[in-house]
Amino acid sequence: MFVSDLDDTLYHEIDYVISGYHAIGRALEQSGLMSECEAVGVLTAAETTAGAFDRLAALIDRKNQGSRFTAQWMVEVYRYHTPHISLLPGVAETFEALRNAGETIAIITDGRSATQRAKFIALGLDRFVDSANLIISGETGADKRSPLPFEIIVSRNPDQRRFLYIGDNPAKDFRWPNSMGWLTIMLRDIRGCNIHSQQIDVAECFRAAHTVDSYPEALRLWRRFML
Repeated sequence: MFVSDLDDTLYHEIDYVISGYHAIGRALEQSGLMSECEAVGVLTAAETTAGAFDRLAALIDRKNQGSRFTAQWMVEVYRYHTPHISLLPGVAETFEALRNAGETIAIITDGRSATQRAKFIALGLDRFVDSANLIISGETGADKRSPLPFEIIVSRNPDQRRFLYIGDNPAKDFRWPNSMGWLTIMLRDIRGCNIHSQQIDVAECFRAAHTVDSYPEALRLWRRFML
């Protein structure tokens, strides 16, 4: 069974951040407060997303005291907007090949239910993954620092004997699948734009068994694993 992370593994998470900033900018432009371009410029100039919202909210308040366009309003727009994001090169082709070969695909991801499901739909992943095999921490109550998400996948797929997990974050993606005997693969951050750095010192049990630069490489490893 081929199991994947979502953020910074199937698409670039920074693209979701920028998509959310544009959603905020469009809403502000429609209100007549400022242009989408100006709002996005302020947001992208900040070092963190939380700092970006605070910065833009403070600017708006100086222009229009008591505005309803607060940092919390921006958080809500950001979390619940329809994202404009796309799969990384090779992902769709890999999933097509797996599906055509009769393999089952699943996703384990941390995050809020509505946010992660919006990404799932925007990326067209419902073509490849059954709803029962989309595991979101906001729905299970346990993130990938716990074995529960991985145990759920095993329990829901009792006919599966071999499992692969591909992710990007050595801090939490590989510890539990390693302990369960899964094949673990880290997708290298080639562009250096991942939200979570891969350049961290972790114990051996947290490290993926393999590192690849693309999904087609992961598919080749999976095929060898299945022989």
